[in-house]
Amino acid sequence: DADAMRKFIIDKLGFRDGNIIDLRNASQAELLTTFGSDKSFKGKLFDYVRPKRSDVVVFYSGHGVPGLRDKRGYLLPVDGEPNRAELSGYPIDLLLTNLAKIPSLTMRVFIDACFSGDSPKGMLIRAASGLTVKISAPKSEQQKMIVITAAEGDQFASWDEDAKLGLFTKHLLEALNGAADKKDFGGNNDGKVTLGEVKYYLDEEMTYQARRRFSRDQRATVSGDPSTILSAY
Repeated sequence: DADAMRKFIIDKLGFRDGNIIDLRNASQAELLTTFGSDKSFKGKLFDYVRPKRSDVVVFYSGHGVPGLRDKRGYLLPVDGEPNRAELSGYPIDLLLTNLAKIPSLTMRVFIDACFSGDSPKGMLIRAASGLTVKISAPKSEQQKMIVITAAEGDQFASWDEDAKLGLFTKHLLEALNGAADKKDFGGNNDGKVTLGEVKYYLDEEMTYQARRRFSRDQRATVSGDPSTILSAY
């Protein structure tokens, strides 16, 4: 997933390789130093940003888990313990709150994870059933932030064995590369892909494939202005 998104960011969005912070098998310390803590949002990403000039894309592919005590959603670092997410995870709401404080021109956040505690190899945590985590962008004055996540509430984020990609990542990249702009999927064929067009495409294609191939409900969550242009082709 990370390789595919990196290629898209460089080839299609025109980002320079040196402007990409690439974390593989990230530890909790790496997430904290990159995105900040509840005490300071000024992590490594903040240092990279030119105020009001930089476009920022944040992509996460991995496990998400619910906190069993506080019911918050957490990204699960490689050194995290699923049953102790409150201590060893990275809160998704902290990530979004800190990103909203960064004075970038635009902020796009794509999360290929679910927060049900489930995974392709089975449940990550015990007694997680019934927990629902809602992910949405914090309200900001600029309304610059776009957040798209792979699944709603307690749904599972599917993995596409054929494509070797998350089902969400596969269809998100298809959408951003122009498929969502086609009239067959509710687009207007103007060469620009908007958030609204991406949502329609994911609702039509990703949700359908999850049901047909895996007999699962999977619907992406989308937060932001639907008219925002995410890519052009």
